[in-house]
Amino acid sequence: MEKDKHTNAKTKSKKGKQDKYDSRGVQTLFRTLSRNHYNLLKMIDNKARIVLTVNSIITSLLLGILFLAPKTQGFKIELGIRILIICSMLSMVFALFSMLPHRYFGKAFKKSDYKGVLYAENFSSLSLEEFKAEFKRIMEKGQTIYEEMINDLYFLGLTIARKQKILLLSVAIFLVGLVTAIIYSLVNGLIPFT
Repeated sequence: MEKDKHTNAKTKSKKGKQDKYDSRGVQTLFRTLSRNHYNLLKMIDNKARIVLTVNSIITSLLLGILFLAPKTQGFKIELGIRILIICSMLSMVFALFSMLPHRYFGKAFKKSDYKGVLYAENFSSLSLEEFKAEFKRIMEKGQTIYEEMINDLYFLGLTIARKQKILLLSVAIFLVGLVTAIIYSLVNGLIPFT
């Protein structure tokens, strides 16, 4: 009988501990998520930089070929190269869009009560007194701190997803241009098979 009571008391205390926040676990979770978001933003910028570099090199080389191509083959070479140049330039534009500094906007951000005080772009428009008032509001309760961090992570995640889609579009445009130029060159016999 006493063993059952002792076992039940242990089970209830374990459940009580599990129902509460594990402060270390929560801090580790937020730290890990913040680091992952930062790394994703860095990766997007690095990939966009690579796309820009590759496209600018290809565009420069192709424009040089256009001007140096013999007049007899000018049209055949010109059309295939133009396709690739246009796609490369469009790809560069979208890569630049994906590198723009992130901002919190959209319907979800407007509908939420979140002011985005944890992100510099948002609090830079506040006066020092408004910023202090917002930070005091956040620090008053431990739960409010977690809510602010959760909101910030959510909207940062939406921004990262948007940047990734733009970068994917940039790479897709480049691939379409490259494949089209290669097929055009093969069909018109511009690339000899030896």
